[in-house]
Amino acid sequence: MKRSTPHSAAVIAALAIFLTGCSRNPVAPGTVGAPADGPLAVSVIPEDVPPANGGTPNTRTFTLTASEEGVATVGRWTLYIRKNSLTMPATITLHVADPEAMEVDVDVQPAAANNFKQTVFLTANLSDVAGFDYSKGGILSWNGAWVKASYSSHQKQENMVGRFTILGNTMVAYNVSSKL
Repeated sequence: MKRSTPHSAAVIAALAIFLTGCSRNPVAPGTVGAPADGPLAVSVIPEDVPPANGGTPNTRTFTLTASEEGVATVGRWTLYIRKNSLTMPATITLHVADPEAMEVDVDVQPAAANNFKQTVFLTANLSDVAGFDYSKGGILSWNGAWVKASYSSHQKQENMVGRFTILGNTMVAYNVSSKL
C-alpha cells in the first residue's frame, strides 16, 4: 500500500485551486456574467398588455377553444368562463368606457358561439362605489331594452355577480326597478 506524502497533497491542492480559478464556481457569490455567459431567451410581447401605470385596461380580447376556461378583467368587470362552456372556439372582447364605468360591452365572435353550454359569470366590483345599496341595485343586460339579469348581490364582498348563458352589454343599476 502506498502512503501519501505532504508533497503529493500540496500538488493536489494547487491543482484544485488552479482549476477552480479558471471557471466561475456556480455557488460562489458575485456578479452575474455577461449575456453571452447564459442561455438566450426569447419572449413574445402580448398584444393585450395591461397599462404600465397599474390598473386594468379598458379593452381586453382573448380567444378560447371549446374546452378551455378563461378569466378577463376590464375596469370593475371580471368575466369568468368555466371549462367546456363554449360550443365552439370563440374570441371574446370586453370593453368599458373608463375604469369606473358601470357598463361593460361584451362581444363574442363568431356570434354562434354566444350560446354557452353552462353559466358564465360576470362580476362587478363595487368596492369604490360609496353607499351602494345592494338591496335596490342590480345587474341589467341589453336585449333591445334593459332587462333584469340573473344576479346575486354580495355586500360583504362588495360585488355583484351576474350569471349568463348569452353575453352582451351589461350594466349595474343603482335602482333596478327604476330602470325597468
